[in-house]
Amino acid sequence: MAVITIDTFEAKNYKPIQNSGPINIGDMTTFIGKNDAGKSSFLEALHLFLEGDKPDTEHFHKREAESISFIARLADVPSELEDSLTEDYLPDGGEDFTIKKEFTKREGKTPGAETYVNGEKVTKGAVVVDETELYKAKSRDFIWEYFPEPLPIFAERDVNEETKLKGGTFLNKLLMPVLKRGGLHDEIDEQVEELKDSLQETSEGIGDQLTEYMQSHLADVEKVNMSPGNIQISKAISPKIHLEDKHLSESIDVRERGSGVGSLLLLSMMQAYVDLQVGEGYMLLFEEPGNFLHPAAERKMLDALRSIADSGGQVMITTHSQVFIDNRADAEMYITRRDSGITTFEHIEEDAFKAVDEIGARNSDILQSDFVIYVEGPSDVKILETIAETYDDEWQEHNITIQHLGGSNISHCEPSKLKKINRSFAFLLDSDKASEEDDLKPEVEQVRDRARSAGIDCHVLERREIENYFHHQGIGEILSISVSEDAITAFCDVEEEVNRMVGEQNIPHDVESPDCYKKIEHGKQIVEWMYENGESIEEGEAFLDSCVTQANA
Repeated sequence: MAVITIDTFEAKNYKPIQNSGPINIGDMTTFIGKNDAGKSSFLEALHLFLEGDKPDTEHFHKREAESISFIARLADVPSELEDSLTEDYLPDGGEDFTIKKEFTKREGKTPGAETYVNGEKVTKGAVVVDETELYKAKSRDFIWEYFPEPLPIFAERDVNEETKLKGGTFLNKLLMPVLKRGGLHDEIDEQVEELKDSLQETSEGIGDQLTEYMQSHLADVEKVNMSPGNIQISKAISPKIHLEDKHLSESIDVRERGSGVGSLLLLSMMQAYVDLQVGEGYMLLFEEPGNFLHPAAERKMLDALRSIADSGGQVMITTHSQVFIDNRADAEMYITRRDSGITTFEHIEEDAFKAVDEIGARNSDILQSDFVIYVEGPSDVKILETIAETYDDEWQEHNITIQHLGGSNISHCEPSKLKKINRSFAFLLDSDKASEEDDLKPEVEQVRDRARSAGIDCHVLERREIENYFHHQGIGEILSISVSEDAITAFCDVEEEVNRMVGEQNIPHDVESPDCYKKIEHGKQIVEWMYENGESIEEGEAFLDSCVTQANA
């Protein structure tokens, strides 16, 4: 069964969240902020929504709000779900597909709940299956079957509880689907049916005996029926998890190992869930994944979470650790703040250092990578990052940061001072030459000489800029223009040349040509096109290989 993908989620009047506004739910979404800012409240709201549960009376904002609303805007709606909804519940042309749960406070009772699909309250007949109109509750349940499975790991976690095979635990969600997949499925089902038949036969015999005795006590009793009830495999298995240690003669119960080991065990269980591909969809809600972990383990945890996100699940984490600041282009990051009892969210798109400042860390903290690559400007950062991520599948594991020096300000760069931030780094600089015979620009030559004197690797590109390595077809595809093979030379001004071609081909002659080439956005897209189409930037790859070698030395 296809699963809904949530594009944005909004919480209103839940705990300290008066109105979160639509929060983008990407493959990986990070909420960073100080303690008690309200990060966890958003994850709790999403968990309640996905589970179809109700909030408690004390969860209403400041205990004064009369209603709580959770609103999900859907990116992809399974066709089976859309086809089952009656016309009144389908969005008008061009409108977003939304599902809302609204809870109303009721004194002395659990909150009332209503479900809305595209603004219409769900009632009987909202969903039609096999020409049968489903009642209100069944319509709501039918819709919820399509939402991803929430897999929460809360900050106050009990490894012992989570590794028990009971409803809602990780082990239950992992092991039960595994037992019922592949070759074991039919075998287990057959054994369960045999057991049911045997128990039913035994129960009927006991029922007959009870009938005889009960009739002797109560003449009105006609028959005593006895049934064995449902057979649940999960209640028949009580697994124990022990870890064997290379340095100890006996294995140790995981409960007796440190809290950090417990955190890693839960993550390992999640990775196994993903690898085994059980379930059709899942959303990992992980509070403070760095709890109890030292910095190196935190980095490994971040790499593992990124891997889970890349494998098809959606990952949401809360943190106040700079290690988990995820500044990749496809990641979503929010700063969470709380003021006068109200939580707000600020979406961070470019400047990851805002998040560093928010938690009271210093800029240098985020630069304490295994290695730093310094380039001239922000577009160079994005282009080199894209080369690295498309060229090297294990790039994230190398823990290398790419940072720009401020373009024309490189003349003030002092490699000896940069060593105070990070001892391991290298430079990649543009030659800025207009022809092969030209000398290097003075400031470039100056930085190169200073770096060499300090024993620092400084590579100057053979061509004018990194954009001069772009493939002409990639430029044409991304900018929707025709670019000949000889249009982009090794030493031309690519930005100027591309803007000129766009002006000539796509803009009326009586209109002044604007600057259409966006170095960061288009540069990233052109590199992605190149690697998807068998083209590469070999000089950049060789430089990156050198940096990886130095980082791992």
